[in-house]
Amino acid sequence: MRFISLDHSPFAARVKTQILHKQLPIEIIAPAHGLRTPEFLAAFPLGKIPLLELNNGDYLPESTAIMEYLEDIYPQTSCRPEDPIDKAKMRVSMAYGDTHLMPAIMPYFRSLLMPEYEFDKTEQFELLSQTLGKFERWLVINNCNDRGFYKANIDLGDMALFPIMWFVKTIIPMFHTQNVFADVPAIQQWQIWIDENAAVLSVTQSMDTAFHAFLKSRQVTKK
Repeated sequence: MRFISLDHSPFAARVKTQILHKQLPIEIIAPAHGLRTPEFLAAFPLGKIPLLELNNGDYLPESTAIMEYLEDIYPQTSCRPEDPIDKAKMRVSMAYGDTHLMPAIMPYFRSLLMPEYEFDKTEQFELLSQTLGKFERWLVINNCNDRGFYKANIDLGDMALFPIMWFVKTIIPMFHTQNVFADVPAIQQWQIWIDENAAVLSVTQSMDTAFHAFLKSRQVTKK
């Protein structure tokens, strides 16, 4: 199998983290066609990265579907809890990243892609702060003790969320001087914990290089 990825994609990054962490025999490649081109859309109907090229030549899209599939066929070094409630909580983290946190930072992405795009930065920062506060409360209830955040093993929820959280940490200072993580200590501890994972570190470095190359290509100077 081959994993079709772009280093600056947070959705590709989560699957790449899983592949590296589990040391799976999957080649990681760039797409053969440019995104949104007729050739790309003809080959991949959903028109998005990432994609998993299966051994029979078919393609599996959508990062969370790919991650669950890889766990099913490669159960060793499991990244999915056995206990049903822990597994459900893992999927809450996956859903939070996609349906709560990503929408909260999308205006910032759009502004980087389209310099003419305008939005209320004060209002959006407040929304983002509230969104982070939701996950802070979730961590406090489910993964904290008297000493703060605690978790034994990384799972698919952590892998799915960390690239989006990385973009929050990287992009928001380009628009605001305030620290968006100032009032979410459990999230800060979670970030320190997950950054200790070798696969996360490798993927973070790739994302950082690719994203800053993108910024340089557009000569982005926000603030």
